[in-house]
Amino acid sequence: MTQQPFSRGNLNAISYLSYYFVGALVSTLGIVLWPLCQAFNKDPSFIGQVFTLMNLGMFVPIMLGGLLMKKWGLKMPLVIAAAATVVISAVLFITPTLTMFSIAVAGIGACGGVFMTLGSYLVVRINPDEKRRSASLIFTDFFFSLAGATLSFLLAWLFKLGATWMAMYGIMGALGALMLALSLRCRFPTTEDESAPSTPQATAGEGWGAAVYLLCFALFAFLLAEPIFTMWTPGYLQSRFTLPAEEAALFTTVYWVTKAIGLFVNQFTVKWMQLRTFLLICTVAGLLAIAIIANSTNTTLILFACGVFGFFNSGLFSGLMSYGSLQISQSSPTLLSALLTCGTVGTLVFASVSSLVNQQYGIQAAVNTSTVAYGVLLITLIAAVLCSRAERLHRNGATDI
Repeated sequence: MTQQPFSRGNLNAISYLSYYFVGALVSTLGIVLWPLCQAFNKDPSFIGQVFTLMNLGMFVPIMLGGLLMKKWGLKMPLVIAAAATVVISAVLFITPTLTMFSIAVAGIGACGGVFMTLGSYLVVRINPDEKRRSASLIFTDFFFSLAGATLSFLLAWLFKLGATWMAMYGIMGALGALMLALSLRCRFPTTEDESAPSTPQATAGEGWGAAVYLLCFALFAFLLAEPIFTMWTPGYLQSRFTLPAEEAALFTTVYWVTKAIGLFVNQFTVKWMQLRTFLLICTVAGLLAIAIIANSTNTTLILFACGVFGFFNSGLFSGLMSYGSLQISQSSPTLLSALLTCGTVGTLVFASVSSLVNQQYGIQAAVNTSTVAYGVLLITLIAAVLCSRAERLHRNGATDI
């Protein structure tokens, strides 16, 4: 047996850190929103629109991820993105103006897009087995939620001590430096699986099928719903129930903690439950929970629903990614990039859409945009399951699909 030209442990560490980095960017928007409003004397809708630049920056490298990996491999884009994060964070500390902040969030978002694309592909690349791939993707996504859980506590504590919004981007610079150190010392595989049998005639003309496109749209709906919830829920709770900022932040912290727990648990759940069944159960439970969060008048019930939402929401992103990658016989960087790109469109537009709804109809309507998006997710997922080819293509692993 020939020795692998790469270290699975180091590659896993890079994937985990990639998801932690993007989780840190996305999950803390609601917490850092108000310090930014105070620092720049702008209303939340304006700052929400500025965050669209971050989402746009993230979208571009995700959209071009397949091309980036084919042209420059896996190491160079990671090294460049990590170094850029360190430089951008340092410049932002030197010049903390609104203009520089807008440029910086776009740049750091682009670096996060590179990390997300390559981190996801690495998991698929080193886990060809369907069961192990689903479990590994879910466990990797655990670090996305871990970022929300840990940084919610850390930022709330730092802001209470008098830190400014720049503390958040100091953390991002530190994460970029860690990614740079890991990437420079790691050996990466090629973008093609050399151990897989070469069947160009089977894969070259293989169409993706309707289920792939439906799952792309399902990822869009999911990544539209979740960041709207995390961005607007703290402010919604403060305005409707007159809760102090620290107490309102607790609700999203509960969400991220239970999501992290769910991700840890669900890496085992998908090994004995059909993936399609797992996805449907989680979506139905998530829809009920977000409807309660946005419309209940009982804060205790809302807190409980945040926990339920986090737990059942936990495996959806990775589960949808895995189910999409199983719709063809051999997954490729192009397919993974397409799934991520369509999903990231949701992240790209969520700030603009929800800010517009907030301006026109109020903050409760903005939170309820998540409820609507989740309803669309459920309908799309049911349609994808009905026309899925994964069960036929991976007949030996049908119980996992």
